[in-house]
Amino acid sequence: MIFASNAVCLFPNPKKPISAEKVHAVAAKLRALGFNVSVASEGYASGSLNFIPAEEAFRKSDLIVVLGGDGTMLRAAKLSRANPKADGHPVPLLGINFGTVGYMTELEFGELDLLDGLYHAPIEARMLADAFVTAPDGTVSGPFTAVNEAVICREQAGKILRLTLRCDGYEVSNYRADGMIFSTPTGSSAYNLSAGGPIIDPKLNAFSVCPLAAFTLASVRPMIFSPDSVLEVRAEGNAVVTCDGKQIAALPDGGKLTVSRSEGELRLVNLKNSNFYEVLMRKLS
Repeated sequence: MIFASNAVCLFPNPKKPISAEKVHAVAAKLRALGFNVSVASEGYASGSLNFIPAEEAFRKSDLIVVLGGDGTMLRAAKLSRANPKADGHPVPLLGINFGTVGYMTELEFGELDLLDGLYHAPIEARMLADAFVTAPDGTVSGPFTAVNEAVICREQAGKILRLTLRCDGYEVSNYRADGMIFSTPTGSSAYNLSAGGPIIDPKLNAFSVCPLAAFTLASVRPMIFSPDSVLEVRAEGNAVVTCDGKQIAALPDGGKLTVSRSEGELRLVNLKNSNFYEVLMRKLS
C-alpha cells in the first residue's frame, strides 16, 4: 500500500479498555517502522503518542489500526465511510484483535512482527449496502450504510410478519416469517451464516437474502442477487430495521425497506495475504 504522509492512527475499542502497555507496544512497533503514530482516544495519549479526534484521523491518516474485535471494526468502517480522505476514498483499516472471534481483524496481538510487511501489503475492497426505510405515509429515511447486513424483523415476539420481496420492481416471493436478512459478502459469515444463509467469497460482489424462521412446510431457501439489484421488502405487521445489529428505524405496518449497493466501499489491509477460506475455518471452527 502507498503511504503519502506515513501517518498512522490507532483506534482502540472505546467500550472495552485495553491495557496502555499493549497500545503503546503497537505504537512503538509502528514508529520503529518509520510511521508517525497518533491515537484516537485521549486516555492513551502520552508524550510520545499524540491524541487526534477520530473524524480528523480518518480524513488525514494513511492507515487506521483498529485495536478491538469485530464491533470495533464495524465502528471504524462507519467512520471511514463518513469521513473520506481528500481523494474521496475511505482510509484503509487494519485490525488487531482484542475481542473474542475477531473475524474481521487481520492480526492477533502476538503477531506484531508481521507489521514489517505493511509497505507492501495489498488492500482488499469490500462492497457495502445502503438501506432506505419508507414509512407508510411515503416518508423516506436513509441511506443507512451496512458493512455486514440490513435486517427487517418483527417488533413484537409472537407476531409474525407477512413479507413481499421484490427485485428491481419485480415480485420475487411472499413469506410469513420473523424477518429477512440482506447480507453483503462480508456479512455472509455473520448473522446470515447463523440463520442458514450461504457464505459468499468477498471477491464475489453479491447480495444474500435469507428469510428468518419462515412459517411453511415447503423449503424456503436463501437467494443470491446481483450487486446491481435494488431489493425491496414490504411488511404487513409492525417491524424494526437494523444495520449491523443497531436499530435504525421502526417500520409500521405497510412500511418498506429498500437495499442497494453503496457507492462507497470498505478497504481492508490484507497483511497476511490470507486465503478467505483459511481465515473462515480458523476463526469459526
